[in-house]
Amino acid sequence: MNIYQAIKKEKSHLKILIITMVIILIILPIVLMITGLTTMFYISYVIFIDLLIVIAIIIKMNFYRVEYRCSNNRLTFKVGIFAKEHLIICDKVTLVHTNKSDYDLEIVLITSVIFKNKGLRPIDNNFLKRYPQIVDEYTDIKQQNKKRDYYFQVIKRGGLKKYLLLDSIYKNCVKAIYTDESIQNIKIARGQLIV
Repeated sequence: MNIYQAIKKEKSHLKILIITMVIILIILPIVLMITGLTTMFYISYVIFIDLLIVIAIIIKMNFYRVEYRCSNNRLTFKVGIFAKEHLIICDKVTLVHTNKSDYDLEIVLITSVIFKNKGLRPIDNNFLKRYPQIVDEYTDIKQQNKKRDYYFQVIKRGGLKKYLLLDSIYKNCVKAIYTDESIQNIKIARGQLIV
């Protein structure tokens, strides 16, 4: 399936889910009033269920939200509803790796500069254990510049829109090294490989 069709289908499924949840949210108090069960137990029970429905809607919308733009060698992106906007300078991205695929896609960015981005973390042994596919490329990069510190950021949320973000990263971060897994996912994003 084409990635754009899949994103369109994802949006329609999310809309249907949210509309269904909102209808249930509205119908529950109305049914409570019509049946005349206005005891404290039933009222508190309906309020609790409505609260859970609202939390479920927020969590679902938070998982599928990703906004990004790239201009003047700066990639700014916001992943989630309540997240802050992150800034990455495209020329300073040294390695791009992806893990998993489809909705669980994780984009791993390794950069050499922290600039207005609190989401970047220094690379340590736990990170290298979590992503063993990166170790060879990272050691090559580290040997070229031993004094420089490197930082990583993992993008986990965003649904299938992460493929479009990955394609934008590929277009703008031209000095970066891309792993084989990321190249396969870039092919999916560009429609060259159909899943």
